[in-house]
Amino acid sequence: MNKLSLGSALVGVLALTACATTATAPASSSLSDQDLSFLTSAYQLINFDLAECAVIQKVGASASVEQVAQQVCADAQHYQPLVAQQAASHGVTLPNTLPYHLKAELVQLTYNPADINAAYLRSQISSHEDSLAIFRDEAANGVDPSLKQTAIDTIPVVQANLDRLRGAMPPGMSY
Repeated sequence: MNKLSLGSALVGVLALTACATTATAPASSSLSDQDLSFLTSAYQLINFDLAECAVIQKVGASASVEQVAQQVCADAQHYQPLVAQQAASHGVTLPNTLPYHLKAELVQLTYNPADINAAYLRSQISSHEDSLAIFRDEAANGVDPSLKQTAIDTIPVVQANLDRLRGAMPPGMSY
């Protein structure tokens, strides 16, 4: 193998190792697996919301979807630094990329929306249902008091956005 091929292979491997879809904690961390999973999921879902909001702002959606998206975006922008701060206080390195299923949803919304409004609402309803389950699980089973309290405090916000998203779905369309 020549030096150029070897160098290219090494760069490829390094690039793959730089992408992380889960949060990592130092060995000395007192966080439970539950708490670390919560930080991972919360941060990924916040970033997914922000990415989809950027698509909606570019493409343009109906007034009702635009209004709901603005609230979802505002909430995600509010919670992103809070989750990052909590992670930093525990020495946690947050994921730097979305998991495959969220990337796939984002690509679908970006490049192939048959109906941007319905596609956005369905995607967001699904992610908010997932978020609600994750936050409820942390509220019930989390070990770290600050993370558990964040989950408890955030459940009503996630539920309110989920209700808004469902309410914006046109009559007769399923989610």
